[in-house]
Amino acid sequence: MIIIIKTKRKTKSQLDDLGNYSGAIKYYDEVLAIDPKYENALYNKGLALDNLGNHTGAILYYDKTLAIEPNYVSALKGKGDVLADLRNYTRTILYYDKALAIEPQYVYALDNKGLAFDNLGNRTHRFHRLECFI
Repeated sequence: MIIIIKTKRKTKSQLDDLGNYSGAIKYYDEVLAIDPKYENALYNKGLALDNLGNHTGAILYYDKTLAIEPNYVSALKGKGDVLADLRNYTRTILYYDKALAIEPQYVYALDNKGLAFDNLGNRTHRFHRLECFI
């Protein structure tokens, strides 16, 4: 089973690199048919769905990932990103905060949290965001 998943992962990565997210999703589905709780496949399917603009599907798969591994930092950040795309900045900040509680120097979550505050009209966090990078 591990060999099959590793082979699928290589093929999936090649499809992702080419921007063929629909093709990659098919491979995630095949991997998930073998192991429905494989959090990397769940997360990456969410990411591919997000790249296709399927926000509802992306949130579903980020949530499935987080149900198995609540401290999956990339899934927390990914869900925050989708919520930002949906302009739900208050919830966006909550997910970035969850990611930052686990990994305090996660640059992408720090930066995107500052952008979410900017979008809420709270400019004081812009300076906090910049201080984190200095």
